Amino acid sequence: MRVLFFLFASFFSSFLYGQILPTRPATALNKVTLYPDSTFFAHSSTFYEEGTLFEVLSETRFEYEDEAQNQKFKWYEVKAPDNKTGWIYGDGLAVIIPDSEITSALKEYHLKTFNFSEDLAETTVWVASIEGKDNFHEEDYLNPLYKEFYLVLTSNLGKSYHIQFAGESAMGSNELRAFHLKDLTEDNVPELLFLKSNFDNGSQLENRVIEIYSFQAGSIAKVFEERMSLAYNKRIPSPALFKFVEVNQKTIRIAYVDYIACTDYSLALQPNAIDEHKERCLEYVTYSYVWETTQNRYVPFYEESRTYIEGQLKLEKGYLRSEPTYLSGVVEKLAPHASLKIIQHFEKTITQRGEQKIVPYFYVQAPSGQYGYIHAKNVQLQVGEHGPILNQFYTTPPLDKQDWTLDTNFLSIKIVETPDMLTKQE
Repeated sequence: MRVLFFLFASFFSSFLYGQILPTRPATALNKVTLYPDSTFFAHSSTFYEEGTLFEVLSETRFEYEDEAQNQKFKWYEVKAPDNKTGWIYGDGLAVIIPDSEITSALKEYHLKTFNFSEDLAETTVWVASIEGKDNFHEEDYLNPLYKEFYLVLTSNLGKSYHIQFAGESAMGSNELRAFHLKDLTEDNVPELLFLKSNFDNGSQLENRVIEIYSFQAGSIAKVFEERMSLAYNKRIPSPALFKFVEVNQKTIRIAYVDYIACTDYSLALQPNAIDEHKERCLEYVTYSYVWETTQNRYVPFYEESRTYIEGQLKLEKGYLRSEPTYLSGVVEKLAPHASLKIIQHFEKTITQRGEQKIVPYFYVQAPSGQYGYIHAKNVQLQVGEHGPILNQFYTTPPLDKQDWTLDTNFLSIKIVETPDMLTKQE
């Protein structure tokens, strides 16, 4: 009876390995060594290549120093594809994580099967991580956490591909804001789109980036990357916050409002320099990319274009003034809902009832050709996707731009899926 059970268990384990994942899967992040025990002392010539799939059998209770003594990780007892067992040090092994730790952006993809191409049919998507500590202190409780999260794609032949999407260390942290699995290039093979946020340690300034990966010639490659974060000044976020990215079939369009030093203003209108620390000139920037099949990458399609930002007076009555204050002289009485060309952002700090406030003005050109200042809250900006964001900012401007945040991804994906392109299974 025990022999029959052993044969059945061996067959079932082999079937699981060939078709789906083992009970507790892990993948090699690089070339790894299989040791006879959980130390580096015993010599080993047993190596496995990056992407090898293992089954984790057990792990050490504590973390141990790596050979360079820079970090600490656990050791994992594993079973390899050739049925050998042994120990692999944790810095080279990404192990599946509990469902409770999976970010919401990946929940619908974790442990699901997709058809990526003929040679990557029935590829299982799952989430894994490595976890240890940076070894800075003798007292282990003082050492900061070191963690990396990976999206892993394992073919039905047991070959795995991995992409890091988040992590945490003494240097900072990065997190996943959004993930999409869609055919962006019309080749019936889905691409992987990641929207990530990175934070340096001790800084609240978000560095947001979009990345697109594609399967090519039996491997996975990054085919597009765009930094989305916008700055008003060094380490100060722009009121526009981030570039807007629109992903269409085979094309990507980028649009944003650029707050630049007025000495760099490239349009024909004339700024009015008062205080370089309080003012920025505004330009609306657009450019796009197209998928180039022969090169297997996105290439520039429309080069960068810079244009004026349009605005409209919200009021039935408004005045163009010579300086950014209500007490300055009137340059011109504006027509109701007059159209304005926005040239410059200027902000002043006032104290009102014992509380400091920011009062922003726009330096504009009226339809008559006259230049002057107008309170920014009285102007409705008409500037594509950034219009609502900036109108909200200028209606209630924060005292500190570090406090200006919005819970939006600044990403639009306009892809029509073809039937049966993906077969998603439990």
